[in-house]
Amino acid sequence: MLRASRAVNAAIVEGLREKGFPELRSTHTALLSNLDLNGSSLTVVAERAGMTKQAMGRLADDLVRLGYVVSVPDKKDRRAINLMFTDSGLELMHTSFAVMHDVERRCVKRIGKGSFRTLLTALTEVAEELEW
Repeated sequence: MLRASRAVNAAIVEGLREKGFPELRSTHTALLSNLDLNGSSLTVVAERAGMTKQAMGRLADDLVRLGYVVSVPDKKDRRAINLMFTDSGLELMHTSFAVMHDVERRCVKRIGKGSFRTLLTALTEVAEELEW
């Protein structure tokens, strides 16, 4: 499962690089894939990714520098940070959905539609069983 997860992640990052996002790194997906399209707190994104707030903060700083997210102080708790996509970040995410669709199409071509559907169902069951 880990090998497949890494391969999917690498295929998505490579697809995004080919579509005009050359500075994207595979580590960035830990933040991007866990940030809601309308924004989330740094703490929530870190928890979803299974990372410390400090490590996620470094990824956030990098993506802020690249112009894909902005970091905004929480109005209710000045110590908390909220992350939101910029317009460029939303473009990146919409492009990533298209790239993911291409990756899924490659998988269907390789193992067939029924097997792919079964795989997704099985992986969902595994995730639900193992989540905290």
